[in-house]
Amino acid sequence: MAKLTLARRLTYDIASNWKNVVDNFLECYHCHVAHKDFVSLVDMSTYQVTTYGIHSSHMAQAGRTENSAYDVSGATVTEHAVWWLWPNTCLLRYPGRGNFMVLQIIPAGPERTREIWDFYLETAEPDEAELDSIRYIDEILQVEDIALVESVQRGMRTPAFTQGKIVYDPGGSGLSEHAVHHFHGLVLEAYRRELGRA
Repeated sequence: MAKLTLARRLTYDIASNWKNVVDNFLECYHCHVAHKDFVSLVDMSTYQVTTYGIHSSHMAQAGRTENSAYDVSGATVTEHAVWWLWPNTCLLRYPGRGNFMVLQIIPAGPERTREIWDFYLETAEPDEAELDSIRYIDEILQVEDIALVESVQRGMRTPAFTQGKIVYDPGGSGLSEHAVHHFHGLVLEAYRRELGRA
C-alpha cells in the first residue's frame, strides 16, 4: 500500500440521507437483483460479512470466469475486500492490479449525501483495465446504487412507510443484513450518548 498513489477522484451528490447510503453499502442482499455485473465479478458463494466493535468487513474471492463488469485476466489482487469504519468511511480493494480506495459518505443535509471516492493505484495514470474498472464503478455500480438509495429516501417520505424486518443469516453471508443491524445499533448508541449529555 505504501507504493500506491492517488490516481482518480469521483464525487457524487445523492438525494438521500447518509444513513440510507451506509445501509445500502453494508449488505449484498440486494446484489443479485440490482448488480448483475458485480455478482459476475465476485464469487458470491465466498462472500462473507463480519461485524466488529465499530467496523465491519466484506470479503469475497474474485470470480474465476469471464465477467460482465471489467477484465480481471491480469489481476494480481484476486479478492474483493471492503472495510466499513464507523460512522461513514469505507476502505475498499477490488479485483485487478494493486489498488486501494477510500470512500467518504458525507452528510450534506437531512436528505442529501456527498460521496467522495479516492482511487489509489500503482501508477498515477490508470492502465486500460483500471480505467475499465473505474468506469464500471462510476457508470454502472454507482448509478445502480444511487437509484436504489434515492428510491428508498422517496419511499420513507410516504405515510405508508413502516420499519421493515432485517434479513439475518448467522453465518454472515452476503445474503444477510446483520451488518445493517449492527450499524443501526451504533447509531442508536451515539444518539443515546448525545441525549445523556443534554
